[in-house]
Amino acid sequence: MSEESKRVECCTHGDRYPAYVCQHLNLKTPVGFYEPFASDPSVVYSDDELNAWCDACDEVLTRVGEWNEESESFAGIKLVCDVCFFDMKELNTGSRLG
Repeated sequence: MSEESKRVECCTHGDRYPAYVCQHLNLKTPVGFYEPFASDPSVVYSDDELNAWCDACDEVLTRVGEWNEESESFAGIKLVCDVCFFDMKELNTGSRLG
């Protein structure tokens, strides 16, 4: 990863790396967790590599066949920090990561 990598200021974790999740993923209620590859919290990823979506978004994605205007609008992608991303992953997969 380059020195110029984007960073985000998380109100909980401070200066962190960015991740992108659907609007339905949260830190309180499990809603399913899909990602394009199996991520690992011990790895630092490129700016746009960490992304995930929920069961409902996966149903829309499967129905329309690709990320497009309809599926992206339903997902309402939001920016979170990498630590929040892995906390969401842990909540939804039911297993401790790392």
